[in-house]
Amino acid sequence: MSVFDEHLEQFEGAQRSALAATVATARTALPGAVEVLAWGMPTFRAGDAEGPNILSVTGFKNHNSLFPHSGSLAESLGEALDGWDVTKGTIHFERDRPFPAPLLKRILKARIVEINASYPKRNGELREYYDNGFAKARGRMKGEDLTGAWQWWRRDGSLMRSGAFKTGEQVGEWITYDRQGQPHRVTHFGRA
Repeated sequence: MSVFDEHLEQFEGAQRSALAATVATARTALPGAVEVLAWGMPTFRAGDAEGPNILSVTGFKNHNSLFPHSGSLAESLGEALDGWDVTKGTIHFERDRPFPAPLLKRILKARIVEINASYPKRNGELREYYDNGFAKARGRMKGEDLTGAWQWWRRDGSLMRSGAFKTGEQVGEWITYDRQGQPHRVTHFGRA
């Protein structure tokens, strides 16, 4: 049983149905996201269990809430959230009605854009995600140069390519994988 399914068991009737429908919409939009418990709430994370938080969903006595883990998302969506009870970190919705699927999908896409824009980190870590929650690329930057081990994935989540860089140049063994994750082609770029 997933963390969301387990969490939803504490709610009853129309509130449980509203939360379950909202979670189902997010699952459909984010097949590449991983479901974890974060900040005490069931949460969708991009790519893997260590990926950034995309969205948490939970219910309260008087309302249900989306937690997009972003203080600036309401600004980027502008008028789309007019009429919604929006705080710095949450979007409240009615206890007995699911959050509207088209707006939820828009929020999820905006959140992935925001996550991608947060890289590279100060330590050089770079991650990029598809709008469906699957990882697209992962590696490190040193200044403007790609450095160290890198991996790229296809939109369906299958590993596509891996290799390494030194001062922005490809080095060592590079592997291209088929959709089943098996090495398809190996290329050598000199000493690593």
